[in-house]
Amino acid sequence: MKRFILSLAAVLTLAVAAVAADTAAQFPGGKDAMTQYVNETLKYPDAARENGIEGVVNVSFVVKADGSIGTIKIARLIDPDLEQEAIRIVKNMPRWTPATRDGKAVDSTVETGIVFELRAE
Repeated sequence: MKRFILSLAAVLTLAVAAVAADTAAQFPGGKDAMTQYVNETLKYPDAARENGIEGVVNVSFVVKADGSIGTIKIARLIDPDLEQEAIRIVKNMPRWTPATRDGKAVDSTVETGIVFELRAE
């Protein structure tokens, strides 16, 4: 029986929508800290693992002016189980440093891709 290990990565691309921000929203500790958070938090769904389902789930979400996570949307559909796991990860993120405009915190949209990949050992 082959054993599988989980390999994943988070690719963070920040995009500010609807407002022209001076600074983009940032995960506490930056991109490396976000990747570590995803790696430690992700639970590969059993059904997806058993069926060998892999792919990148592209997620966009609002970082509110108070740093909390707002509306979450899946930008690229792959598999319902992987999508739900990506949403769970984003929902449970710690508060972000919000985007700013003219020195004031503003809502902004963040886009990220969460990679689900299985590799045989």
